[in-house]
Amino acid sequence: MQITQRGSRFVIIDDFLDEAPLAEIRKLMERSAFNEVDSVIYPETDGQAYRSRGSYLKGDGLDGEGETGRPKAYEKILKMVATETEIFGRIGDDWDRAGFTFWRYPAGSRLSWHNDVGGGRVGEFIVFLHDTWRASWGGELMILDENPPPSGDKTDNFIAQMESQVRHSNTSPVAIMPRPNRLVLVKAGTAHQINRVDPTAGVTRCTLTGFISKQQGATETEARNALLRLMSGPADAA
Repeated sequence: MQITQRGSRFVIIDDFLDEAPLAEIRKLMERSAFNEVDSVIYPETDGQAYRSRGSYLKGDGLDGEGETGRPKAYEKILKMVATETEIFGRIGDDWDRAGFTFWRYPAGSRLSWHNDVGGGRVGEFIVFLHDTWRASWGGELMILDENPPPSGDKTDNFIAQMESQVRHSNTSPVAIMPRPNRLVLVKAGTAHQINRVDPTAGVTRCTLTGFISKQQGATETEARNALLRLMSGPADAA
């Protein structure tokens, strides 16, 4: 495991999972049921993606597909999130909820510029789970590594706001190739998109993706204890 790139609003960690937890999470993905979903940005042109049912760690423990147990990958992701306080803040104080959902983007699909704000979100993570990927297959995660515009600069049209921010930015977006077993951590409010997966792609772009957020209603102690219980398992070797 190694940090290969760090921006002001994102971190890239390569060779994130060891062989056993990587195989475990891939098997869980293969056993999961997927539903076809339309893009919420440009449904006419983004193409369709596929998502699994989500699992959540809340103040009272991990919900969702509890019969699968708690994959070691979940523990390692949360341990890494807890170390990146510049992106996510401090566990318990700033976040106490984590979601885990599998996504599949087939050839020809994409997801246009958006920033995943709201809902108490402080950030998100992406782990690329396909076992191979060629650079010519596209599907890059594009990140605009700059702070969002002040609230007063927002327009009533979300899509227009995103397009304007990217078009008028003084920096160029960072293209993050969907390298297998790569983890990307992103601060909430960061403009990003998924480039279209090239029609020649020989595999589907597969990820485990989730939001890190502040849950409403649970006490700080309950939420902190639930997260620490999840993260207390034996650490995987780096």
